[in-house]
Amino acid sequence: MNKILKSLAIALSVCGLLCACEESDDNHTALQVSGISAEALPGAIELRWQEVNDDNFLYSEMSYYDFGKQKTVTKKFSRYATSCRIDSLLNRYGDYTFVFTSYDVDGNQGQPVSISRQCQKATAYYVTKEENKIALTEAQLSTNAQEPSEGPIANLIDGDLNTYFQSFWDEWSFPELKPAGYHNVAFDFRKDVTAIRFQYWNRKKGGSLPQKVNLYGSTDGESWRLIQQLENLPSDPGSSFSSDLMLLDDPISHLKFEVIEGTGIYNPFFCIAEIEFYEVVRELVDPEQE
Repeated sequence: MNKILKSLAIALSVCGLLCACEESDDNHTALQVSGISAEALPGAIELRWQEVNDDNFLYSEMSYYDFGKQKTVTKKFSRYATSCRIDSLLNRYGDYTFVFTSYDVDGNQGQPVSISRQCQKATAYYVTKEENKIALTEAQLSTNAQEPSEGPIANLIDGDLNTYFQSFWDEWSFPELKPAGYHNVAFDFRKDVTAIRFQYWNRKKGGSLPQKVNLYGSTDGESWRLIQQLENLPSDPGSSFSSDLMLLDDPISHLKFEVIEGTGIYNPFFCIAEIEFYEVVRELVDPEQE
């Protein structure tokens, strides 16, 4: 029954479009859109036609029935237009019929011409259903570079933007604590994640703030793989950074935030006030499913 109703809708819409253009044969002009082609694309159709090189030609109209909106859509084109992409179409509706009508400078209609084409299947896509903050305790945080005189690591998750974490800088007083390599903070989520984003806030009173960061993922906190590198991060005191959604091919349960470059001249130490992680729950949407 649905197919019958769709077929009737196509027939009636095309008939209406064509008949509307043929109400008075006396007013028809010889001008006509020609060379029309229709390329099927995923969820879209690309229409092309030849430019009408006639001084009497003013503009053209193209009409088609939009099954999703359940109405006829009409678009106008200048004499110089030769293409148009129609989006938001669905393969499951079958052929779309596009009717072109030309108009001369006196407002007379040309003979309508049409072309029909079925688009390719629309591409499925993901939508975010929810973002769940990952709860963290001090026991789930670690660093290779804690500064003993200030900024304990627990400050990263205390919810207070007036406190901060400070990585190691006082190698004169504590030379035995100087870490090898870049300074980092690691987080144990205690769960596997494949879609995640995070946000951090810089210390309000400045200090050396992260400018280039490597993010690593791990399943055991021992073997790490690079996820991505972030550059040109916010450098103003008290500013914040929100990451894009990170989609992981393989799940991770640990993440390492390694600072490669900071704003201070004495790299590689850094400080940040707060950091939060969110597990993102997504849902696949297939437009072709009724």
